[in-house]
Amino acid sequence: MYTDDERNLITLAYLEGLSYHAKHVMLAHFESSKPDFDKYENVLIKTLPYGVYNKMRAQYFDDDFHRDIFEGLERRGITCVTYFSDGYPKNLKEIDSPPIVLFCKGDISLLKSRCFSVVGSRRTPPKTIADCKKISGELASRFTVVTGIAEGADTAALEGALAKGKAISVLAYGFDYAYPSVNAQLISRTAEQGLIISEYPPETQPKSFYFPVRNRIIAGLSEGTLVVSAAKRSGALITADIAIDSNRDVFAFPHSLGLTAGEGCNLLIKKGAYLAENILDIFGVYGLDFNTPQQKPLTDEESALYKAVCDAGEVFLPELAEKLGKQIWQLIPVISSLEIKNLVVRLGGNRYSAVK
Repeated sequence: MYTDDERNLITLAYLEGLSYHAKHVMLAHFESSKPDFDKYENVLIKTLPYGVYNKMRAQYFDDDFHRDIFEGLERRGITCVTYFSDGYPKNLKEIDSPPIVLFCKGDISLLKSRCFSVVGSRRTPPKTIADCKKISGELASRFTVVTGIAEGADTAALEGALAKGKAISVLAYGFDYAYPSVNAQLISRTAEQGLIISEYPPETQPKSFYFPVRNRIIAGLSEGTLVVSAAKRSGALITADIAIDSNRDVFAFPHSLGLTAGEGCNLLIKKGAYLAENILDIFGVYGLDFNTPQQKPLTDEESALYKAVCDAGEVFLPELAEKLGKQIWQLIPVISSLEIKNLVVRLGGNRYSAVK
């Protein structure tokens, strides 16, 4: 299934204790697929205990270690795309320290598609969540939308894109975990309808410092990056900075003065990012046409539910059911339709708010 070069890189990815930078050094920056332990022994031992170095070296050349790796990948339904694979995306090769392996579940052909990333804060305002869903769905008509899996903007981008096209979610941990756990179902849906990827072996637990490192993959896959929300100190700004350093286009939603979640976006615009009020501001940069379809009128059920949400401001689904004299299961398809039409937005925990 894999070539010798691919197997070498996959095995190297499993060696715990080596940073992605150290792995690049051992490969002499991809001049070879086989790590040169002898040449870089003294370099590595400066940062690793001698015992750790010897253990990793022994593992790499251990046949049982190799067999366990590839049996585990097959058992989990994981496909690997390495730096030396034909399916490795060209855009990703152009960034500093590209991942040596992408562990994948889903449609790996999306790695070679035209990609655009959408990122933002976990604490994204409801109106911006709705705008993010809408523009992600519109982007998905021409691009594969790339994002993370956090609550807030990432979730909105995935839901918007998957409703209209394809999406890639980049994880900062291995496939044996789902973080945040509330998005476990969305991870599965993305794998079925699009693609989820990680540079980490499946057993790798989530750790805070993996997330900013992960962001280079989101930016690296993409022709452009849209930041929908970001405070002054935000992971979304890390993604934007990487995109800028990689000579990619950066776009940002404008925000009202004094809105914390918009300070980073406004700062990006001041520094020269494209201001994006709608999809035309993005498609115009790439010479793409976009015709907005007319929205179908609301049904009586949709109108009644939308009015109830508007009247309440923010409301739990069980409260809506009680107010309208309905069962919860009867409201789920109606409120889902309103979400697709960008008239209401789910805030989490079965809470909904109207987009006015």
